[in-house]
Amino acid sequence: TLSGSVKENLYDRLPLSYKGKVRDAVWSLSKSSAGLSVRFMSNSTTIRVKWELLNDAKMNHMAETGIKGIDLYFRNNGKWQYLNTARPAGKTNNFLLISNITPVMREFRLYLPLYDGVVSLEVGIDSLSTIVKPDKSNKKPIVFYGTSITQGGCASRPGMVHTSIISRKLDVECINFGFSGNGRMEKPLAELISEIDAMFYVLDGVNNMTPDMIHENAIPLVEIIRSKHPVTPIIFVEGMLSDKSYLDPQSRDVGLAKNEMLGKEFQEMIRRGYKNIYYIGQTGGKGTDFESTVDGVHLTDLGFSRYADFLMKEFRRIKVIDRKGRR
Repeated sequence: TLSGSVKENLYDRLPLSYKGKVRDAVWSLSKSSAGLSVRFMSNSTTIRVKWELLNDAKMNHMAETGIKGIDLYFRNNGKWQYLNTARPAGKTNNFLLISNITPVMREFRLYLPLYDGVVSLEVGIDSLSTIVKPDKSNKKPIVFYGTSITQGGCASRPGMVHTSIISRKLDVECINFGFSGNGRMEKPLAELISEIDAMFYVLDGVNNMTPDMIHENAIPLVEIIRSKHPVTPIIFVEGMLSDKSYLDPQSRDVGLAKNEMLGKEFQEMIRRGYKNIYYIGQTGGKGTDFESTVDGVHLTDLGFSRYADFLMKEFRRIKVIDRKGRR
């Protein structure tokens, strides 16, 4: 539990105590409910959702279902299975997700919008049914900190960001601190992350940084986490190169310079004797056929599915999880 974890709004990602501590851009992005999900048990024959959006945001490269829709999953024999997406039609929305279900108690999960905030959320069930809170997981969460890709750009629906795919496949909570254009490994976010007792931390912010920023921020970030968690694994992930960098040498050089600096800082961490620090290269992160993005950078559902599989394979390689997803 975060100290000072009172939130300005229930569906914000940062505590109110961080307002003013983080840059305005980060605070604004923390209002997006990326990675947040709501679990509940119900024997209802119908599931409906009503939600009010903060901004009713639009972007020209991301589906509105991903920006501000809501996904419904249910637990089917221990695995999470997709059912439907509530499609947004304005700031205030009311959507019938499913009906005609046999009235058996099941666990459901709603994934909230990736690039918009939620002001209010209501789940509708039929009048003869009940809704109850499921058991809380006793597993430690995985904390992801990064860029627009971590936030979910540009998944077609909220459940398809890689953090949520990994959460379902490993059946563990994944905390999403992705801040579009602003994942810069800054001190306030390092302090926030260090307050979470995690299974491990995944730091994926290189694409939002310059080599100088990486040099200035990477080691202090680790020192802040290590001051609270001396042995919890910390994983650095290289930034994926843009697709156009295959033919654009300037773009390629910019991306490679950032990753080269991250590699240097990582070697310095090893030299200083930091334990349980790991490094994941970017090669193969989105496949090899250049068909995983919407704009050369941000991932489609195909890209996110590949990236989730890639990261889980790497997590197993460095042994932060075993083959069954346990640590």
